[in-house]
Amino acid sequence: MNTAGTNRLTFPKLIWMRRQCPLCSSIRFRPAEAEPLDRLFGIFALRPVRCVNCWRRYYWFAKGNG
Repeated sequence: MNTAGTNRLTFPKLIWMRRQCPLCSSIRFRPAEAEPLDRLFGIFALRPVRCVNCWRRYYWFAKGNG
């Protein structure tokens, strides 16, 4: 079966307790660019971030109301 042309829904990569990139072990993150599903994840207090070193996109739980 050829699955090259299918669009699959991927689950967001979450960073739970330690705010450290699982790929490169960096602790530096920046706010990520907006994507369509970010509003939906915002309901659950998830904020998009991007690792400064490897540029992978993650979500983590927001602290406070910011």
